Amino acid sequence: MRPLLVVLAYALALFAVLYFFVIVPGQKKNKLTRAMHDAVKIGDKVATIGGIIGVVQERDGDTVKLLLDESTGSCATFVVYAVKQIVKPAGATEEQAFQP
Repeated sequence: MRPLLVVLAYALALFAVLYFFVIVPGQKKNKLTRAMHDAVKIGDKVATIGGIIGVVQERDGDTVKLLLDESTGSCATFVVYAVKQIVKPAGATEEQAFQP
């Protein structure tokens, strides 16, 4: 074989391996994350990427208002993309909680 064809074959093989082990799983995770962000609704207990846990009080497009402390009534507004997971309520099954 010609050396150029060997190098080209190795490059194509490397691209195929990277595609199936890096790109495809990343696309799957992004799809699950988008589904979880779309599923956030009022009353859900969520955790943000910063570690803040709160209950969704309002959802307006791409923002959510979280109740952080019931005793003081303190709330904060976050972009919905900052939600890392929907916290599983007590007694719920694993399928009832979103966590990509």
